[in-house]
Amino acid sequence: MEDSIYPDVKASLTSHDWHHHNCFGCGVQNTIGLRLEFPFNVDAGNVIFTLKFEKFHEGAPGYAHGGLIAAVLDEAQGVLCFHIGHFVMTDQLNMRYIKATPLNDDVEVIAEITMVRKRRIYTKATMFQKSTGETLAVSKARWYVMPERVFMKMFKGTRSDFSPTRISRVLEKNRERGKKIRKRLREDKSKS
Repeated sequence: MEDSIYPDVKASLTSHDWHHHNCFGCGVQNTIGLRLEFPFNVDAGNVIFTLKFEKFHEGAPGYAHGGLIAAVLDEAQGVLCFHIGHFVMTDQLNMRYIKATPLNDDVEVIAEITMVRKRRIYTKATMFQKSTGETLAVSKARWYVMPERVFMKMFKGTRSDFSPTRISRVLEKNRERGKKIRKRLREDKSKS
C-alpha cells in the first residue's frame, strides 16, 4: 500500500484513532457504552488510563459490576494489541477479582504485552484503586491474530475514515512502531 493513499495516517495513540464510533468500549457515539480512549504510552509500550465507575455501573451496592470490569480490561488489552500492530479477537480472557471495585473513586488500568507468538498474543491488565494503590482486579488474555482478509471484510462499507484500507495503513504504522518499542525495551532490559 502506498503512502499516497491516506497520507495523513499515523500510528494510533488512542482507540478513537482507528475504531468505529459505536464500539461499546470506546465508541463516542454509543450512548450506553464506556466511551474510553485507551491511550497508548509510547515510552513504556503499554496502555494506561484512569476511569471512575459510576452509579449506573453498579453490581453489588456501592461497587462496580464484575462484567463491566471484565469488559474494560478486555478492551484495554485488545486495543493494546492494535496499538502494536495486530488486529485481534479474544481467544481466552481470565479474570481474578481481588477486591471489590468501589463506585465514584478513580481506578487506574495498565495493560501490557507479556508474549507475542506467530498467531497469538498474550497480555495482562491490572486495575488499581488510585487513592490506596491496592490491586482490585487482574486479567490475563490470549488473543488470536486475525488475518487481514477478515478485518477487510468486517469494515467493508464503513465510513471512509474507517475503511479497511485506512485501518490496514494504521496497523502497518503501529507494527513499525511496535517493533522499535520492543527492540528498545529489550536493549534497556539487557543494560540493567
